[in-house]
Amino acid sequence: MNLKLRLLALTVSIFTAIPSLYAQINFEDYQIEIKKTKEPITEGFFKDLLNSLFGNESESKLEQTENLDEIKNLLEFNGVLNSEVSDLLDMLINHPNVDDINFTILGRTMSNVLLKKGDKISNVKKYLNKILNSLNKRSVTNDDLPDEEYVDIEGEKSAISRKRFQKEKTALQVELLKMQEWLKKTGSSVIILFEGRDSAGKGSTIRKFTEYLDPKFYKVVVKDIPTEEEKKNWFARYEQDIEPGKIIFFDRSWYNRGIVEPVMGYSSYEEYEDFMKNVNGFEKGLVDDGNSLIKFWFSITKDTQAKRFDLRKGSPLKYWKYSPNDAKAQEKWEDYTRYKEEVFKKTSTPYAPWTIIDANDKRISGLNAMRYVLNQVPYEDKNEKVISMKYPEVVTTIRE
Repeated sequence: MNLKLRLLALTVSIFTAIPSLYAQINFEDYQIEIKKTKEPITEGFFKDLLNSLFGNESESKLEQTENLDEIKNLLEFNGVLNSEVSDLLDMLINHPNVDDINFTILGRTMSNVLLKKGDKISNVKKYLNKILNSLNKRSVTNDDLPDEEYVDIEGEKSAISRKRFQKEKTALQVELLKMQEWLKKTGSSVIILFEGRDSAGKGSTIRKFTEYLDPKFYKVVVKDIPTEEEKKNWFARYEQDIEPGKIIFFDRSWYNRGIVEPVMGYSSYEEYEDFMKNVNGFEKGLVDDGNSLIKFWFSITKDTQAKRFDLRKGSPLKYWKYSPNDAKAQEKWEDYTRYKEEVFKKTSTPYAPWTIIDANDKRISGLNAMRYVLNQVPYEDKNEKVISMKYPEVVTTIRE
């Protein structure tokens, strides 16, 4: 008798005595109908299952789909896969926080649920609802967020915990180092523009990128007030900072001339018109030279900006970042919106599209920006599982 048959015979004979063995069976292969034990389901039982379900290594989308199919086969063979259970499984696989679940372990715990006393369908529905409730709690926002795990160093709340953020950020930083090595070898450059309203999180996101990069092969560009000569040679002011084999981070860029300056009255209408007429040609030249050009707009609400300004003013470490212009940013909110929309309309091209990132949650926006860049650059030895977009609903790319 081969190993599979021996295992099958052994399991069928003793599963009621040792139900944990059932958690190890591939039910798609064996098509075993699970019999109920005399043990009822308790809240403690569900708590133990949920504790084992979360906090494990994440799976790829393909692995999740394959494991979910096995779970459906198990449920169908045991007469449990009705329309209500199917709907719950669909809600589970499409949940924004589905990556918190390991579906291999879900299959094992599901077999334990089927073993318990009571109606199988009711037990499975109860278990799936508890999983969904747990996932929903991981998506809580605003006043429902628990404890300091969900508050960043600047006092802002986030929808993801510090532990999860650090885990994802570290994995992405490993990929960024791979990308940097590839750029060093090929001599290619990646130019990343970080644009957005004041307090949108541009600088803090750049720091997430650069934390472990080799400082010899990246540059962060933050420009001061332009000189009269720089005003006349606007694009040259920025082009001089682009070097081969490096990642160039522009904390605000040549788009100051397209948004900030006209809103605040720092440039003339003629200067604005000249910029809008020539910016696409300038960017096409950069791309034609073999550079990767990525343009981010970090989008926040007016309320978020106001809250961040208040945090700045009250911080002994960040007070210096608050300036009279910050107050004007709130007053001129609609003016910024009008110029921003005009820039999106006229300068989002196939070779240099704008990518808008919802930046109301700094942890998520930072991870999204890192993942987006890693997906755009063809570096070697990519870990697709790490760089796959986990929060796609808050990233929008505007194409012509």
